[in-house]
Amino acid sequence: MREIIQEVKTKYSNKGPVKMDDIPISDTELALQEFSEGSVSLEKCLRAMWQRNLKTHACFADVEEEYDIAYITMQENIDLFSYLSPVIIDDDMIQIDLEGDRQTIRFAGNKPRIEAAILNLIRDIQKGKKRNGEQIKKKIGKPFPEEWVKEYEARHIKRNGLMKRLA
Repeated sequence: MREIIQEVKTKYSNKGPVKMDDIPISDTELALQEFSEGSVSLEKCLRAMWQRNLKTHACFADVEEEYDIAYITMQENIDLFSYLSPVIIDDDMIQIDLEGDRQTIRFAGNKPRIEAAILNLIRDIQKGKKRNGEQIKKKIGKPFPEEWVKEYEARHIKRNGLMKRLA
């Protein structure tokens, strides 16, 4: 017998990007819980970001696979990258990218690794901006390690029967 999974739509989940300015203060905790999809570290990270007016555009951390990717995309012209320390910048399993005027940070690996990396991001945010411009320029667009990407793609082909290529 095949199990039918019904997605429950809640006030803020499954809607696509929600403008931060449209969330009433009274709904902040609800929005944090729904956006973080059960990731304790993502919930803490979003809270730290929002407290510093680092407005997010989209995020994903509902990671269950051994080879998976979580991400946070910032609203246009919000500078998250200036908060990043060498712990994040030098981590090959963390990727940063510019998509138009939006900054995106991606965390690769399994759930414990991703959760730990997001906790490092929280520490970086709490410590404030850094003078990291040159390091950030070198990191932007740098892909995940080739061997990891091959394994990621192979596992997604096996599971889904189709190619899920990383850009």
